[in-house]
Amino acid sequence: MMDENIMMLVNGFLIIFLAPFFSGVLKKSKAFLRGYKGPSVFQVYYDIGKLLKKSFIKSKSSSAITSFAPCAILAVTVVTTFFIPVVYAYPQIRGFSVFLVFFSFTAVKFLTALIGLDCASTFGGMGSSREMFISMMSEPLFLVLIMFLFMETGTFSVENMSYINSIAISDFIGHIIAAAAFIIFLIVENTRVPVDNPETHLELTMVHEAMILDVPSCDLAFLELASSIKLAVFSTFFVNIFFPIGIAISLDPMSIFAALVFYLIKMVLFLFSLAAIEISTAKFRLFKVQDIIMAGFSLAVISLVISYL
Repeated sequence: MMDENIMMLVNGFLIIFLAPFFSGVLKKSKAFLRGYKGPSVFQVYYDIGKLLKKSFIKSKSSSAITSFAPCAILAVTVVTTFFIPVVYAYPQIRGFSVFLVFFSFTAVKFLTALIGLDCASTFGGMGSSREMFISMMSEPLFLVLIMFLFMETGTFSVENMSYINSIAISDFIGHIIAAAAFIIFLIVENTRVPVDNPETHLELTMVHEAMILDVPSCDLAFLELASSIKLAVFSTFFVNIFFPIGIAISLDPMSIFAALVFYLIKMVLFLFSLAAIEISTAKFRLFKVQDIIMAGFSLAVISLVISYL
């Protein structure tokens, strides 16, 4: 049990440490596919370090929420990393960690929306309202996917889901359809193209960036790090739950090392694929976002029906 607790900490710290790197890989992949050099894969580390050194300037219109929320968002996001299997998965008799991940990121979205409203900025308010509009439709999609994974593995524990699927996948067709639905959810949840474009800073179209437009210095660094961790958590969830190839199910050092290599390869390939999706599609109008979410919801329901049959 002590070894498993240590590995849970190792899993979490790996995600936290590698999250900015994965964000850099995504940016580098998009640049490569567009035919130019692009920033270094370590650029996000430099950006966060630079923000931490800047002086703190707080808006006169903001309250204590703007000061408290970034720290709370980072703390909640960090906690979720310890429930996601990275290099080691082990069976648990009981566990509801998938709901902890769900409610944690729901709280993160709520706090981020509060920041947008608290700064008394028109663009922040627009971003917050858009975020709530999108979340209202995307969260039922994740709940249906949770039900599918429960029917497939018989557990609500993320660690146990990865452990069971690494041994055998009970319904391959439903599993692939659910994986496609989860990719749609990941794009929506992380406000990637075509839902939002984090590379642009046009206030009238931004969603996530509009909410944090007035956040200064170290608080912005916390939010940027939390955003990178969130992307890494959902990407890790995808590669190690839907495609848990190479994940260790024993504490043998060679198995752990091999699992780390497999994990890095899977993440780079997935992020490269995500970059290909982003550059091949244009940003949707706000009221067209519901179409892609409904497509994901339909796929999730189909996978649930197939697993039931």
